[in-house]
Amino acid sequence: MDYIIIFLIICFASFIQSITGFGFAAVSAPLLLLYINPNYVVGLTVFGALVSNFWVMYKTKGKSDPKLVWPMFAASLVGILPGVYLLTIVDAAVLKLYIGILVLLMAAFMAGNYVIKVKRIKLAAILVGIVSGFLGGSTSLNGPPVALFFMNQQQEKETLRTNIVHYFCLANIATLIIMYLMKTLDLNAFRESIYVVPAVLLGAWLGEKVFVKISKSVFRKVSLTIIFFCGVISIINGIT
Repeated sequence: MDYIIIFLIICFASFIQSITGFGFAAVSAPLLLLYINPNYVVGLTVFGALVSNFWVMYKTKGKSDPKLVWPMFAASLVGILPGVYLLTIVDAAVLKLYIGILVLLMAAFMAGNYVIKVKRIKLAAILVGIVSGFLGGSTSLNGPPVALFFMNQQQEKETLRTNIVHYFCLANIATLIIMYLMKTLDLNAFRESIYVVPAVLLGAWLGEKVFVKISKSVFRKVSLTIIFFCGVISIINGIT
């Protein structure tokens, strides 16, 4: 029975990520922790998100903006180390609580359809990348800043999703490499992750079917809902 539930969780997480370009870990991790050893969850979610991203990248070839994505990704690598260091001097629970509140406030701002005019977009992308890497290193909450940045640019939903997916595909690969080098990647868990590929592909396929039919406003609402969810999970983790 647990295997069926895990399959459905992975499928749903992949479905959401296929629509929005992010959110696989935010949706799946809290639920998987109820059924799987915590040591396995991180590797499984990163691997599952990577497979889902590959699917979307295949479907959206040539639609990303590498002039924004690559500098943002490179900057995120710079932000990871300070984020990890912060964990050594600040209580992780307190950090997650404050970050969660900040994410909720940012999402609420975006939900009000406020737009911040950015004159130097490339510089802004680099700063967002640093913040994303910093939050990823300290709280694993690297998604909301990137999603909010691209949403603020008022991009079409296809371009928005593609940029987010390309960024997180690079970020997931870097995460797996860093985990392997730091010997925090459980290779047994990684091998077992192969068995979730059918669930990931099914969810990604269903998500693609829905994505082409929804409007830009619905896409925006779904994305903001995921960001709110990320913030709430961070606050709950900080409190508990």
